[in-house]
Amino acid sequence: MKRIITTLFSGLCAIALLFNYSCQKSSPTTKSNGPDSVLINIGNNIIMPSYNNLAASVNSLDSAITVFKSNPDNNGLANVQLRFKNAYLAWMTVSEYNGFGPASVHQPVLSGLNLFPATTAKIDTNIRKADFNVNTLGNADVKGFPALDYLLFGGGTNALVNYTTDANAVNRKQYLAAVSADIKTEVNDVVKAWSPTGGNYLNTFVTGTGNSVSSSLGLLINSMDHDFEILKNDCLGIPLGKQPPGAPLQILPKEVEAYYSGISVQLAVTQMKAVQAIYLGTNAIGPSLGLDNYVTKANAQYNGGPLSTTIKTDFAQTIAGLQAIPDPLSATIQNNPAPADAVYSQCQKLVVLLKTDMPSSLGVLITYGDNDGD
Repeated sequence: MKRIITTLFSGLCAIALLFNYSCQKSSPTTKSNGPDSVLINIGNNIIMPSYNNLAASVNSLDSAITVFKSNPDNNGLANVQLRFKNAYLAWMTVSEYNGFGPASVHQPVLSGLNLFPATTAKIDTNIRKADFNVNTLGNADVKGFPALDYLLFGGGTNALVNYTTDANAVNRKQYLAAVSADIKTEVNDVVKAWSPTGGNYLNTFVTGTGNSVSSSLGLLINSMDHDFEILKNDCLGIPLGKQPPGAPLQILPKEVEAYYSGISVQLAVTQMKAVQAIYLGTNAIGPSLGLDNYVTKANAQYNGGPLSTTIKTDFAQTIAGLQAIPDPLSATIQNNPAPADAVYSQCQKLVVLLKTDMPSSLGVLITYGDNDGD
């Protein structure tokens, strides 16, 4: 499950920062010293704006929750729900970087903000017991965006009652605020660590040239690929009953991301586009210098044609397939799973290109593991 795999991956990548392979392959696509224009574009024009947008979104969400907590009404709830969706979508543009840098060494690791599905029974128990410390070891599955998804949308049309006349309304408001405050604190800590006016990990990233396991290229590709596999396996595969491999087919609609708010497909499309942006180097202006420049420079081939072209085509097809899936994904899986099945198959093809063919062409070692057979 995502909560296990993601936590292990972040720990492994943090350890990987300590190592460098002296026998790494030489690669025509990376530089051993001097500025690297691809890393500069990705760091300055993709990663930092995405992190800054996430920080602004969670800060706005937390402010709205503070107002709602003091005076809960329908307008306030609708405002919080909207800001939650915006913040969750913003999260999808930075989850690609959870495996290295500040996100991986922060305590708790930032990936813990999206360990879905949340254990809702435990959330209800914590509310009754007035247990608002979401960062104990036993509360890893009752915090972050999945917890807010349940707290804000789990009540359906009676959601406001949970914060007004319900017997646990006071504690529920307190728990909602505690979860939001934790998200705000963790995100702002990581953004500050990246910022040139803070820890300036941005400079470490853009100057971390080469293709070793501890280079920025090696760390980025590993983290990006792992994030994409989470989309394939956890967001699609498990709900569709295709994970783990070899298990009896059993669809699990409630295992989707954002089950209660019903924005699973929106999140997946945003996440997929964020991975594509790293590959194409797409910033606010448009496509620029990205991983595809490395692949093109390496003259990597696939089935008699350029590997870079194949990857671009598969990205476009996968995103188009995702956009064609009706939300809520849980209902689609139950009533008409064919579109989701098709995208899952597309993701299987793309993950091989991103995890095997691309890294091989660049001399990059994939250091994380999985057991899904790709």
